[in-house]
Amino acid sequence: MRPWARIKVAALICAATLTSAPLTAQDLRGHGGPVRALATDAAGRVFSGSFDTRAIVWDGTIATQITRHHEGAVTAVVPLADGRFASGGQDGRVVIWGDDPEPQQSEVWHPLPVGAMAPLGTGLASAGWDGQIALWDGSGAPRYIAAHEGQITGLVAFRGGLASVGADLRLRFWQADGLAGGEVSLPAPASALATDGAALFLASPDGYLRKVTQNPQIQHVELSARPLLSVAADEGYVAVGATTGDVWLLNPDTLEVQIAIETGQGPIWALAISGGVLLTGGNDGLIRRWSLDGIALGEGSGPPDPTLTSPRGAEVFRACAVCHTLTPDDGARAGPTLHGIFGRRIATAEGFQYSQALTELDIVWTAQTISELFEFGPDAYTPGSRMPEQRVPSAADRQALVEFLAMVTR
Repeated sequence: MRPWARIKVAALICAATLTSAPLTAQDLRGHGGPVRALATDAAGRVFSGSFDTRAIVWDGTIATQITRHHEGAVTAVVPLADGRFASGGQDGRVVIWGDDPEPQQSEVWHPLPVGAMAPLGTGLASAGWDGQIALWDGSGAPRYIAAHEGQITGLVAFRGGLASVGADLRLRFWQADGLAGGEVSLPAPASALATDGAALFLASPDGYLRKVTQNPQIQHVELSARPLLSVAADEGYVAVGATTGDVWLLNPDTLEVQIAIETGQGPIWALAISGGVLLTGGNDGLIRRWSLDGIALGEGSGPPDPTLTSPRGAEVFRACAVCHTLTPDDGARAGPTLHGIFGRRIATAEGFQYSQALTELDIVWTAQTISELFEFGPDAYTPGSRMPEQRVPSAADRQALVEFLAMVTR
C-alpha cells in the first residue's frame, strides 16, 4: 500500500451489490457544444454552461433563459443566494445574471480561464487557472487569495468557508474571510471537486475517486483506467463521470458502487444531483436527467439494466462499441447496428453496405455463431470481412458478451 493511502476501498461492481432498477432519462437540448458546467438551486432550477459560449437556465426540461456573453466556453455556473446566478468563462470573465437577457455585471476577474465557482454568503468565490481565488461579497470589486501554484481545478463551499484543489497537488481550506484553514497533500492531480457537507470528493485523471475527511483521512477507489472528469455529491450519492461516458453512483460512506451507467454521451464534463435526479452533461451537447426515484431503496421495477447484471459483458463489448451501435435509431458506424442481431442472417441489416464476400456466407447470428466469431476471429470465420481482426480467447468472456448482447439488442 502506498504510504499516503491510509485506507483503500475496493469497488464491488457486481449484480449482487447493484440495483437492478432501470434508470430512465430525459434529454435537455439547447447547447451546441459539450456541456462543461452544471448546477442546481433550491427551487429546482438547473443552470448549465457549454463550450458553445451559452449559459442556460432550465425549469424541468424547458430552457427559460438563454444567455450568450462570454468569449469562449462557459466553464462554471453557480446560483446566488438572491435568486440570480453567475457564469464564469474561458475568457476569465465572471458575469452576474438576473432575469433579463442582458447581464447585470460583467468583469474580467482572472487573466486565465475560470476553473470553478462556489457560493459564498451573499456573493460568490471564483477560482482561476492563474491560481487565485476571487472573493466577492455581492457588490464592488472582489478581493483575491493567492491560493495555489498553477491551475485551480475545483472549488466548493465547505463548512462555512471554502475548499479548493489545484495542480500543485494541494487541497486547501479557507475561512469565509479568506484566511487559510489548513491543507492536505494529494497523491495525484484532481479534475474536479465536490462535497456532501461532511467530506470532500476528488475525481482524478488517474481514474481514482478520492474522499478526504477533515482528520484528514484519504480513502480511494479505482473506477476506470481512463481519466475521471467530473464529480457531484448530494442526497446520499456521489456521482463520478469519465472520459468514456461512464457514470458511477457510489455510497459516500463506503465508496461502494451502487449504480453504473453507460450514458452514450462521450466524455462527461459536468454532473449535478438534486431532488432525486442525476444530471449528466456530455460531449454530445446534451444534458440528461436520470430519475433516481426508488433507486436508493431498490424499489425499481422492470427489466434489469444489462450494464449492471452483466458488467463483464458490458466491459467486453466496449471494444465493439467503436464500430457498432445497439439501437435501431443510432445508425451505422464503421459496422452496422447490432439491434435485432439474434436470428438475423449475416450481411442483411438495413442501411449498411456489406462486402460481396459476406453476402455470400451462409451464417445466421445466434449465441453459438457470435461466440464462434470471436473464438476463431473474423479473418477465419467471416473471410472477406472488413471487420478488424479481433478475438476473445476466454470462453467466459465470450459467454458474458453473448449474454449482454442478448439483453440489449432485442
